[in-house]
Amino acid sequence: MEEIISELRNKCNYSGMRNTINCYRDNVLDGGFRAFSRKSFIPEHGLNVRFAGEDAQDDGGPAREFLQLAVKTIANMGIFGGSSNHRTLTLDYAGWL
Repeated sequence: MEEIISELRNKCNYSGMRNTINCYRDNVLDGGFRAFSRKSFIPEHGLNVRFAGEDAQDDGGPAREFLQLAVKTIANMGIFGGSSNHRTLTLDYAGWL
């Protein structure tokens, strides 16, 4: 696992160009999906997150908050089954998109 994470970290470019994500706090996945689907999106570049109606400059905080909100939203979508300490992806769930 450490080797995989190290390899991924080495591919990331934390300086220079960043991918911009514009989103609403109550629907971060919509903004994320729009940004990730752009031809100009480069996965190795960092994120520059802008929440609608807020003037905060992203020095890391808004990007972390975006990722936390996105993970929480996905976890609550009902696409996972099983007990709370052993969750698995429910492959037949059709209503989440």
